[in-house]
Amino acid sequence: MTAGAELAQRPDVAADAVTVVELDGACELSRQQIGGKAWSINHMRALGLPVPPAFVITTAGWADYTRRGAIAAEIWEQVRAGVAMIERGTGRRFGSADKPLLVSVRSGAAISMPGMMDTVLNLGMTDAVQQALADETSNPVYANDTRQRFVHQYRETVLGDAAGAVPADPWDQLRGAIEAVFRSWDSARAKTYRRNRGVPDTLGTAVTVQAMVFGNLDERSGTGVLFSRNPNTGDGPVYGEWLVGGQGEDVVSGRLTPRPLDDLAATQPEVHERLIAATQLLERDGRDLQDIEFTVEAGTLWMLQSRAAKRSARAAVRTAVAMVAEGLISADEALDRITADQVREVLRPASGDTTGRDPLARGESACPGLASGVVVTDPDEAEARSEAGEDVILVRPTTSPDDLHGMIAARAIVTELGGTTSHAALVSRELGRPCVVGCGPGVVDALVGRTVTVDGGAGLVLDGEVVAKPVEQIILDDVAQLAQWAGVDNTRLAERLEERATTPESAEQEEVSVHTPITELALLRLVGIKGRVNADNLALSLFADATEIASHCTVLVDSGLCANTPAGFRLTPEGRPRLEQLLTEERGTVDSAALSAAYDEFCVYNADLKVIITDWQMKDPATVNDHADTDYDTAVLTRLAETHRALRPLVQRLGGLAPRLTDYTARLDRAIERIAEGDHTYVARPIMDSYHTVWFELHEDLIGLCGLTRAEEAAAGRAH
Repeated sequence: MTAGAELAQRPDVAADAVTVVELDGACELSRQQIGGKAWSINHMRALGLPVPPAFVITTAGWADYTRRGAIAAEIWEQVRAGVAMIERGTGRRFGSADKPLLVSVRSGAAISMPGMMDTVLNLGMTDAVQQALADETSNPVYANDTRQRFVHQYRETVLGDAAGAVPADPWDQLRGAIEAVFRSWDSARAKTYRRNRGVPDTLGTAVTVQAMVFGNLDERSGTGVLFSRNPNTGDGPVYGEWLVGGQGEDVVSGRLTPRPLDDLAATQPEVHERLIAATQLLERDGRDLQDIEFTVEAGTLWMLQSRAAKRSARAAVRTAVAMVAEGLISADEALDRITADQVREVLRPASGDTTGRDPLARGESACPGLASGVVVTDPDEAEARSEAGEDVILVRPTTSPDDLHGMIAARAIVTELGGTTSHAALVSRELGRPCVVGCGPGVVDALVGRTVTVDGGAGLVLDGEVVAKPVEQIILDDVAQLAQWAGVDNTRLAERLEERATTPESAEQEEVSVHTPITELALLRLVGIKGRVNADNLALSLFADATEIASHCTVLVDSGLCANTPAGFRLTPEGRPRLEQLLTEERGTVDSAALSAAYDEFCVYNADLKVIITDWQMKDPATVNDHADTDYDTAVLTRLAETHRALRPLVQRLGGLAPRLTDYTARLDRAIERIAEGDHTYVARPIMDSYHTVWFELHEDLIGLCGLTRAEEAAAGRAH
C-alpha cells in the first residue's frame, strides 16, 4: 500500500489532499502525476533492481503550492509520513545522531528537462549528524566532504546566497528544499527550455525525496552515468562514465571529467557485471535507448534513474533500425520514432575532411555533426549575434542550465571540461548541435574570436571552414531500410515521415475499430486451436458479426475443410493439411529472427502467467480455491492486471511482426476489462475468450509461426 493510500484513510486528511506516495514498485499513478524521475524509481523497484527507498510529492502538490504560496499542513503531514517510511526501509533516522538518515530532494517533471530545475543532496546534515557519520564510518574526511557539499548546494539552490545561514533543523531544511524545487519550475532557464521544446507551463513538477547513497564514501564508491547504446551513433554495447569518490551531480554538471566505464570493470568486476545486466533489462523492458544514473557505495550498486535517452539524429536512426532487427520494436514503431528532420540531418555530412589540418582543440565527441562559425564565449553574446544573422560557436569552460539560451543560438558547442554525460553533452544531443567536450584548460582563450569548424563526430575543433566528407555507407543503409518500410525510395523518406506526422493514425481507434481481416487462414487456425467452436464464439474472437462468420464457415464446410458438429465447427482430415500449407506460407512472410526473439520474451511472461492462473485455481497444492476469500482473489487478480500491463507492449509488437496476431491485444484487453467488471469467468474458463484461453491460443500461434512444435517446446520446458 502506498504512503498516500495510507494517509487517505485518515479522517483528518481530505481525499483530494493525497499528494505523497511511496515509490515501492506498486504505485499506479501516471508519469504525468509523479514525474519521470519518480516513475523511473517506482518502475525499477517493480523490476527488482536495487533502488534506495523514496517517496514522491505529486504534481498535484505543486499545483497546491502554486495556489497557496506555501506547503499545506495536510501535505506536510504526508511528507513526514513519507520520511518515516524511508526510515523503516533503511533502518536510519532523519535528524538523529544515531544512524542518521540523509535524503536527496529532486525535481521530476513528466517531460524530461535535464538540468533545468533544482536538486538538493545530502539533506538532513547537522553538526551532530556529521560527527555521527564520521564515527560510524571512521572516515571524518567523507563526513566533512558530505557536509560541505550540502551547505554549498543548499545555499546556492534554496537560499540563493553563498553566505546564507542553513537551518539547523533538518525538517526546516526539507521544507525549504521542497519549496525551492517547486519554485524552480518557473525559473527563467526552465521557461526557456519549455518554450524551445513546446512543453506546456501547466504540467508542473513533482518532487522526489529519496534516501541518500554515497559515492564519496571510500575508494570502492563512486557515481556514474551510462547509456544502453552509444547516444552519438546508436551502436552497442553500453557506453558510459564513472567517477570514483563522486556524487551524481559531479558527473552530470561537467565540473569534473570522469573515467570510462571500463575502469569500473577493471576495479570492481562484479559490480560492473550487475550494472550491465540491469542496463540490458531496462532496455529490453523500455524497448528504447536508456540513460541510466547509478551510484556505488562501498561496493554495493544502487540504481537511481533510468529514462529514454536523448540522442543524436544518427543514433535515433541506427537505434530504430537495430531494434527492429532485434525484435524489440516493429517497423511501424521505428518509423514513428524518426522525424523528417532527423533523416535530413543524418544525410548531411557529419565530419569534415581534415587532411593536412592540425586541430586547434581536441576532445570527446558528445554530439556528431559539422558546423562553422565565429567563437563566442558568452551565451548572451551568442544569442545576440545569432539573432543578427551570424553563425556562432559557443565555447565555455563548462555549461550550466543558465547557458541554455546561448546553446540554442549557437551552431555548435565546445567545452574545456566535462565528459559525454555532462550537461553540455546531454543538451547538445537534444538540440542537435555538434558538440565537443573535455578539450582541456585554455581552450576558451585560445579560440575566442576565431572562425572555426566543430567536427562533433571526430571530437575536433578545426581552423576556418572545413569541407565535409561523404555520408557514411552505414547511415545510407539505415535510411534505405527505413524507406523500404515506409514504402518509398530514399529520396522521399523525409517527405513520407512528414505525412505520417501530420496525419497520425490513432492507435486507440485502430485497436477499437480495425481488426485483422476474416481470411481462410484466420478461420481455419482458430477452429484448429479451439478444436470445436460455434459461430458465436468465432465471431467474438474475430470481432465480427456471427452471421458473417456462419457464412464463411458454410463455405469451409462445403469445400470439405471443416465439418459442422453439435459441439461446433471442427477441422476435417482434408482441412488440416490445408491449414499447414497456409501456415507455412505465412511463416515465409515474417521476420523469423525478430519473431523468435519476441517469442523468447513471451516465454518469460508465460512462466509468470502460469503461476498466476494456478494461484487463481489453487490456494496451495492441496487446497482448491473456492473464491470465498475476497482478499486472496483480489491479490491474484491484481497480479494478473499488473502482468497484463507489463506484457501488453509485447503483444502489440507481435501484431506488427505477424499481422494475423494483431487482435490478440484487443482480446486480452477485453478479458481484463470483463474481470475488472466482476465477471471472473474471464480469468481462465475454457472455450470462451477468457484471459488464459486467449493467452494459450497466442502461445500456440507463436509456436507455429516460429516453425516449432508443441512437443519440442514441451521438451524444452516452455510449453507444459
